[in-house]
Amino acid sequence: MANNNQPKKQRTERAARNDFVRVCSYIALVVSALLLFINKLLPLCGITMDLGTVGRVLDFICYLALLIGIVFGAWSFARSHKRVWFIIFIVALVIYIVALVLIFF
Repeated sequence: MANNNQPKKQRTERAARNDFVRVCSYIALVVSALLLFINKLLPLCGITMDLGTVGRVLDFICYLALLIGIVFGAWSFARSHKRVWFIIFIVALVIYIVALVLIFF
């Protein structure tokens, strides 16, 4: 019989943060894949859906989901390195957000 009196391992803050990053990345991938399939791949197969404004909103959600999925991992990486990496991260994040706003609004 196995010894059931062993203490359970406590989950660390780092492990919880890594799980959060993984869940956000997974959700972003699934949402983006679904929206890209609807907006980009179905028309290539000959299935046309005139989504109009809804299509633009779905595109925006797709790019926003990708941003959310990427930003947590990139932030964790940049934060653990020298200041220049964090500055590059901030600049790239601002450029991405500004580009999203300029493209969709």
